[in-house]
Amino acid sequence: MSTDLGLEYTRSVARGLSVLGCFSERRPVMTISTVAAESGLTRATARRILHTLVQLGFVAADGDHFRLTPRVLSIGHSYLSSLALPELAHPWMDRLVG
Repeated sequence: MSTDLGLEYTRSVARGLSVLGCFSERRPVMTISTVAAESGLTRATARRILHTLVQLGFVAADGDHFRLTPRVLSIGHSYLSSLALPELAHPWMDRLVG
């Protein structure tokens, strides 16, 4: 990550979001090693972040495997609930027309 991001940049927040971004439809369940490899973080850093996310309820642990919980939807819900219906529908309408 660049060091020219300014004083307002918090690397730990960026790393946490990077870990959340590793999970996908293709990879809904991951190990610490896989998250570390996907995010470019050290295994120790990935482990600390995953365990923090478990404590906060955004990730669930099952042995050595981790998966997102429905709580991650709360992040997107805040954004979606602020949009008006036309703003929400516009991208889908473009797909239907295009």
